[in-house]
Amino acid sequence: MKDTPMRRLAGLLALLGCLFALTVAFGALSPNPAVGSYPNGHHLGGDYDAWVGEKAEVWGTVVQTDPLVIEDEYGTGESIHLELTDTNLDPQLGERVAVFGVVQPGHTLRVVNAFTIPATNFTYMYLVSFGAGLWVLTRLVRTWRVDRRTWSLEPRPTPLSWRRLLGVDNSAERRTYQSEGDDA
Repeated sequence: MKDTPMRRLAGLLALLGCLFALTVAFGALSPNPAVGSYPNGHHLGGDYDAWVGEKAEVWGTVVQTDPLVIEDEYGTGESIHLELTDTNLDPQLGERVAVFGVVQPGHTLRVVNAFTIPATNFTYMYLVSFGAGLWVLTRLVRTWRVDRRTWSLEPRPTPLSWRRLLGVDNSAERRTYQSEGDDA
């Protein structure tokens, strides 16, 4: 079977379509604690009584410390307040908390596991991810090239130099001046 650019394009579009379909399908799954898909604040806020006795996972902001109460926002402007019991967690007001526990009557969550999430974790996560993305992109550009005729990636015989990659390679200009008889 002949491999043409149009076949490659069709294959790429088919794979991207499958990726999109799987992403939408995964996002549409409803909670099922029997298989490890636990309800979150959105589900608890919609119909709290339906989840009493089930395990749930909730991420929220501490709004009260004695008793420990978190607020989980879902939807547009909607939130649910949950009191956490059976925990020795000692967060401050405004801190983010991740909680896994059993839903109890009266907007109470009996904690099985909980931890606080420092605000700096998100900044660190985004900075490290951005740096790693740049590193991978740089390696890709330095060591691979796109063959426009066959629409494929091919390894470069020699990687691009950093000077050429950053656009500061003046070696071609210097060679031109030297070949004109400039002895300097």
